[in-house]
Amino acid sequence: MSILDQIVATKRDEVAELKRCRPDLLNSSPQRNRRRRFIRAFETGFGTIAEVKKASPSRGIIRSDFDPVELAVQFEEAGAAALSVLTDGPYFQGSPEFIPLIRNRVSLPILRKEFIIDPIQIAESAELGADAILLIQAILSPSDCQNLLDIAHHFGLDVLLEVHTDAELDSALSLSNLDMIGINNRDLQTFDVDISLARRLRQKIGKIHPELPVVAESGYQHIDDLKTLATEAFSAVLIGEGLATNPHLMAQLRLV
Repeated sequence: MSILDQIVATKRDEVAELKRCRPDLLNSSPQRNRRRRFIRAFETGFGTIAEVKKASPSRGIIRSDFDPVELAVQFEEAGAAALSVLTDGPYFQGSPEFIPLIRNRVSLPILRKEFIIDPIQIAESAELGADAILLIQAILSPSDCQNLLDIAHHFGLDVLLEVHTDAELDSALSLSNLDMIGINNRDLQTFDVDISLARRLRQKIGKIHPELPVVAESGYQHIDDLKTLATEAFSAVLIGEGLATNPHLMAQLRLV
């Protein structure tokens, strides 16, 4: 199995355990009044989604001195528009508990970065205090993706729908009530990165759905890359490893 297949198999086990331990979650109140609208963070111009991330399957430990709350505070002070918080434990050394801890210290909207395959994970995200969730087109059928998108909206959550290929983009653009598209330069089957991908697929989106907010994801290491994205109709860039391996980028976020 590929790494992505392994991750999804693990998620199925986690979902089964969550349903066993918390069968009440899907009946919980949406609590929409608590949300910080994720999409609105990019209405006034290009912004950075800074990722709170300790490790990855391809790189291992990214931050040996990892403190999720202090890192989130630093990102906010550096001018990030929003946060992405990785909550997967087995493969990225994250935790769902990072979200409420971070929410208590920062005012930025929070995206839960997780491999979501079931409605109960969305209900859990809302309870944790996330403002948005990630859905990954590559691991969902079109009908499942639409269902999860609708359920997220029921719970008052914005959705960043991630694609990597032309076929995934075509499938995503066929859905209704889209919030944002994320173009991931990283192939989740191999974890290889091609930063030209986001710009190519962005041109395709512009011809079909020009008003849809679009986020470029993965592989950005230099401030010039971000400035280029800002001029090419992207709403935001999501950066994780780039901020960890190039600390000077954090000090330059306000320059974009």
